[in-house]
Amino acid sequence: MKVARRLGADEAILISVVSDERMARFANSTVTVSKSVTESGTEVYLSKGGRRIIGTSSNPEKASLERFVSLLYKSMMALPKDPGHVPLPARGRKYRPRRAHDRRLESAEGLLAGYVEEAIGSAESEGARRVAGSLEAGVTSHHIATSTGTVGADTGARILLNVRAFTDRDASGHGLSCSATARGLSPEVAGKRAGYHSKMMRNARQLPEGGTYSVLMSPTVASNLLGLVGEFASAFSVEAGTSFLVDSLGKKVGAECVDITDRGTGEGCLQPRVFDDEGQPTRSTELISGGVLRSYLHNISTAKRFKTATTGNAGLIDPGPWNLEVGAGDSGYDEMVREMGHGLVLTSNWYTRFKNYRKGEFSTVPRDGTYLVERGELSSPVKGIRVSDDMGRMLSSIRLLSEEREWVQWWEVDTPTLCPWVLVDGVTVTKAYGESPPSSG
Repeated sequence: MKVARRLGADEAILISVVSDERMARFANSTVTVSKSVTESGTEVYLSKGGRRIIGTSSNPEKASLERFVSLLYKSMMALPKDPGHVPLPARGRKYRPRRAHDRRLESAEGLLAGYVEEAIGSAESEGARRVAGSLEAGVTSHHIATSTGTVGADTGARILLNVRAFTDRDASGHGLSCSATARGLSPEVAGKRAGYHSKMMRNARQLPEGGTYSVLMSPTVASNLLGLVGEFASAFSVEAGTSFLVDSLGKKVGAECVDITDRGTGEGCLQPRVFDDEGQPTRSTELISGGVLRSYLHNISTAKRFKTATTGNAGLIDPGPWNLEVGAGDSGYDEMVREMGHGLVLTSNWYTRFKNYRKGEFSTVPRDGTYLVERGELSSPVKGIRVSDDMGRMLSSIRLLSEEREWVQWWEVDTPTLCPWVLVDGVTVTKAYGESPPSSG
């Protein structure tokens, strides 16, 4: 900060992030990798006379950081002025260090070994022949200082378990468990779920034909899709024209049962933050309520252009969600299967890709537990299918939501999402492969 002031910067923001992570990977029912990694980085924002720049350094040495700030300032002065620049609030904020996290996750090597063993054992008890996956436990601290006097620190923790079980080459199942505390993790449940689906997927067949189906999505699948609402609700995406929510404020964008809220902090949140990257306090923001789009996610700059207030979601350039919560319904899983009549149950998916961001058109590939439902009952496992839809149609066609919800975060779900089972009508399903894809771990 002293270097930025000496150089003459009008504004400066420095955000330091330190992450301590313990990780175990396992394959063929045996731990193959166990390691601890500490990573640190500093993001620097500078402004001068309407010019702005952002850069990131991973070198924590003082002399290196001072040189980095000097080079960043020099680069900024060669840039044109930004007519959309909005200055930081003149009054800074003080945030007391928040350490309300599970201290057991600070040194979790012993926990990881026990949890991995429990997950593998429970999967094998359901019939799995081999089990693979990963378990990560991490503590992350964010520190902020600004030229307007904002200072603060915030620490959070999470533990993530991902399990895949196999009974043969084409029969696999998936289970996961996520928690902000060691006590909240459920390795037995995740393992049993993966093992059960691997057993049920034996002798899976191709669908007799494509078409439109009612589709019951597990929290794992639904969070991958509904969780994307947070990204599409970013004011940056709306301004860029890469969101299906453009010009939709105050309009109905989903069924009346659809409620989606972004939370900076709260019980169970896996990515808690009390301040955003501009030093503004985070909060809870209703994105969709009763099927109506209530708000976009803003930083200070986008808020001014939209003539509203920041929602505490900076991203200096691209505001984004912290933790998403999809409202619960009042249905149970068995009831939802019966209500489907004829359709599909999806328990896991991958390769979600967008054909058209502006229209929200996407496709995704189900795997690890996909079942045909006939006359309100599971009739057979199926494989080699692709699901295609668009976000607006899908949100508007949600018929039922389960009362039970689960936290989900894994490599297909970047934003931690608390999500129920979701029943959607009229989903287009086609064949994805001539043969089923390889069942890699």
